[in-house]
Amino acid sequence: MKLTRDTILGVAAVAIAAGYWTAAGEIQQSLLSDAVGADGVPRVLAVAMGATGLVLALRGAMRPTAGTEDDLPVSAHLRAAGLLAILALYVVLLPLLGYVLAIAGLIVAVGAYAGAPRGVAMIATGIGGAAVFWAMFAWLLGVSMPTGALRWI
Repeated sequence: MKLTRDTILGVAAVAIAAGYWTAAGEIQQSLLSDAVGADGVPRVLAVAMGATGLVLALRGAMRPTAGTEDDLPVSAHLRAAGLLAILALYVVLLPLLGYVLAIAGLIVAVGAYAGAPRGVAMIATGIGGAAVFWAMFAWLLGVSMPTGALRWI
């Protein structure tokens, strides 16, 4: 069996998730904490990362090893760099625009970058997605979301 990059990355992700789970357990609990607790969301993220890493490692181990993984075209790397640039722009704009506008912009930008048809449906998807994420974090989990420097949303 040949160790592929997917297998190595998957095993590393599982190890990092285990460390993240352990670190989340050391978060001090407050007398005012809710049923989820201060460590609830970090532990959910650790489980999600561990599960994703496990799937990636298994997929890499079961993949036929014919060919080489180093044959990725430059365009694939540029495409990934473009997504990273969109995410970096989101991080930069989040404090200015606030969570709702920034996440709506992120959804629309990634959709456009992926080639989804531009138009009213894409904008509606961004607005709807932002509303769902805001409801999930702010309303359901009680996490206060950044309002932004403009303070208009």
